[in-house]
Amino acid sequence: MKTGVCFQKMGWIFAVLILLLSGCRGSTTPAKFYTLNALNRVQEESRGAAAGAKIAIGVGPLTFPEYYDRPQIVTRTGPNKLTLSEFHRWGGALDEDFLRVMAENISIQFGTDRVAVFPWGTNFNPNYRVKFDMHQFDGTLGETVLLNVTWTITGQDDKAPVVQTSIITEPVSAKDYEALVAAKSRALAALSRRIVEEIKRLETK
Repeated sequence: MKTGVCFQKMGWIFAVLILLLSGCRGSTTPAKFYTLNALNRVQEESRGAAAGAKIAIGVGPLTFPEYYDRPQIVTRTGPNKLTLSEFHRWGGALDEDFLRVMAENISIQFGTDRVAVFPWGTNFNPNYRVKFDMHQFDGTLGETVLLNVTWTITGQDDKAPVVQTSIITEPVSAKDYEALVAAKSRALAALSRRIVEEIKRLETK
């Protein structure tokens, strides 16, 4: 009889443990996913985008530090400290998202669909190629985002390529990841405007 009671008690304990474990799994915070956004086409057209541009532009490739090559969004929580969020992640690869948004921004500002992301096909022959070497692209929640990137424009002629480094800061309006990603998108918008202005300058030389 004692053995039967003992097994019965163990059964109840096992059942309680299963319920507790199930409750823990059920209360796990689901991950949220984010993506960078391009410029608003209508707003840019109202700003006087260069509609009807005939030039073709190739965007990419992009190189960047290995610690950004992960699904988790990286934030800076100290002068020498980076933090990865398991519950706030990129919806895709950061490098692909970066180049996609840059290509869309340049396309919108020039008013042309002759913009392709690296690697482009053999049938696409760009007048200008823009490649990027990203040094920093992170920020602090509720403070600022910093984009530090060297970009190179290469034309079809024999002229030396244009190489510039842009350091762009954007305020983060709230202490959440949605505001952080929105600030990153604004930083890319500012970078794309600098690149478009440089290509326009090269076109008039």
